[in-house]
Amino acid sequence: MIEAIYKRRSIRHFLQKPIPKEDMDQILEAGMWAPSEKNAQPWKFIVVRGSERKAMVKRLKEGIMKNRKGEEGAIFGKKYEKFIPSAIYTARVLEQAPVIVFVLNTKGLDLHKDYPKDLYLMELADVQSISAAIQNMCLEAADRHIGSLWTCNVFFAYDELKEWLHEEGEMVAAIAFGYTDKEVRPMPRKPLEEVVEYRGDYPEEWKEMLAAENKK
Repeated sequence: MIEAIYKRRSIRHFLQKPIPKEDMDQILEAGMWAPSEKNAQPWKFIVVRGSERKAMVKRLKEGIMKNRKGEEGAIFGKKYEKFIPSAIYTARVLEQAPVIVFVLNTKGLDLHKDYPKDLYLMELADVQSISAAIQNMCLEAADRHIGSLWTCNVFFAYDELKEWLHEEGEMVAAIAFGYTDKEVRPMPRKPLEEVVEYRGDYPEEWKEMLAAENKK
């Protein structure tokens, strides 16, 4: 497992080569085996292939342009203009990927409404579960030498894509899958001591137990 974690990369160049359905089914099944709050399994996966990709990317580009122009109904608007080039690039990547999986939270709250804090926290629990499912899928893909790109740039066309998907719930992310012939170097990670803080320590008898195990 640690090998799959280390070799997983965010891929933005895909070959025009189909992914066998049996491989995609195993990737999706890996997602389904993620842990979820009270085993609610709040996810739904919409697999987009073939000509459906063009229709989807068209809606994505419409939403991006609406935000770039600051038009009425834009979720982000001019305030987030610096992120538009990245969103446009993502649209091009999704256009070339042989498979795109949209991940939905079937219990998700309506983006355009306000809710009390307890419901918001329950929503966070579901999103954590769905994020675990996405990570499982990306790792299973890496283990099968299939590249992936987990992206939330689809949020620039949230309403347009939700209308196109015609599904209830919240759109959490999209994942592009496909083969690549380009090596992607790992991005640097912060050192362990910078992001981890240990508090407290094991009792002495536990330390002795660990020491004994290490001698074996």
